[in-house]
Amino acid sequence: MTRRVVVTGMGMVTPLGITVESTWENLIKAQSGIDYITIFDASTFPVRIAGEVKGFDFSSIPVSEELNQFTGRATSFCLAATEQAIQNADLTIGEDDPTKIGISLGASEESHSLKNFGESIAEEDIYHFLKGEGGQWQPENIGQIWPLRKCAHMTSQIVSIQYNVQGPLSSSSTACASGTHAIGKAMRIIEHGDADVMIAGGTDSCLSEFSVSGFYLLGTLTENNEQPQKASRPFDLKRNGFVLAEGAGILILEELHHAQKRGVPIIAELKGYGTSSNAYRITDSPPDGRGPDQAMQSALDDACILPENISHINAHGTSTMLNDRSETVSIKKVFGNSAYQIPICANKSMIGHPIAGAGAIELIISVLSITNGIIPPTINCHEQDPNILMDVVPNVKRDQAVSTVMSNSFGFGGQNVCLIFSAEPA
Repeated sequence: MTRRVVVTGMGMVTPLGITVESTWENLIKAQSGIDYITIFDASTFPVRIAGEVKGFDFSSIPVSEELNQFTGRATSFCLAATEQAIQNADLTIGEDDPTKIGISLGASEESHSLKNFGESIAEEDIYHFLKGEGGQWQPENIGQIWPLRKCAHMTSQIVSIQYNVQGPLSSSSTACASGTHAIGKAMRIIEHGDADVMIAGGTDSCLSEFSVSGFYLLGTLTENNEQPQKASRPFDLKRNGFVLAEGAGILILEELHHAQKRGVPIIAELKGYGTSSNAYRITDSPPDGRGPDQAMQSALDDACILPENISHINAHGTSTMLNDRSETVSIKKVFGNSAYQIPICANKSMIGHPIAGAGAIELIISVLSITNGIIPPTINCHEQDPNILMDVVPNVKRDQAVSTVMSNSFGFGGQNVCLIFSAEPA
């Protein structure tokens, strides 16, 4: 018997709000979370705007003092979203076998400033710092240096320790597809019987001097500093790059009978997962849509759903000239004539691009479209690219019944992931 996977809890921290409810409320009001960078002094940078999380209380993070030294912005957002999701699912981890609860998270490497640690230590002085005054190795000093660079997998480990989760532990670091990949892998873990419950999602906070400079030099960021709220404009003819952002999205996934036995409300069902690689270039998607189309078709096949039965597509929609065109070419290849009738939205028009956290946040928004019967708008789309003549729900939300949603994530390096959610199972 196939083990079915359902959603029983959700948590979210984004530039539009620090809860699922506040993010959704601002999203359907067509509000933008893009503004000027305050995390560091960007006044001399060619790009001075981003999607920052505002009003977040870092002192309230549910983490032990021991783990706190390893917890940067991205992990803090993840822990807050995880706590929201656990509460939303009415999940008491201690009541279940901890080896049947797992974690699958998408994240990037998280760097910290040396200024966070009381004294400034130049990189060339780290060796001498570890050796100590007498020339002897000082193992206790490792704890002060290690947090300066946290590998992507540490977020999963910190959540595991904090909640005593002893089941499968998985980390995905596939750029913009990380969170979606992580949720897809969590689905497979439950289907295969290796866990009954998975804490799954993604998080990122790459708003640093290094990241902004790097993405700018790649030519992917918009320089529309004069109008931050109008800078991210997916599918618009005048789009000229994406806006970096930060945030986290967490889902509680459960095996259907496990959730029913607990007697908790089932929010939606995760039906299909597809993934592929472009084998093309590091930063560009192929103009012919090769790769993303395979991921979408694989997800449809996995869900046993025909293209015409998809109610809505939550697009990757970064607001770069190449990505938006490539994605729509892929959609047209898979959906044929149906592509012109299916409403498509791009949440990055309002939240920016939280990289490893983007897909998970967009998946939660996809689920909310089902539960609320509302499709959020793609804002700032006033002159639609004539090469993208599809229904992109421009500028104003749409009240419409949604039964099945496809959500796309396409990462640098050609990682493509597609997930399909449907209304709660009968």
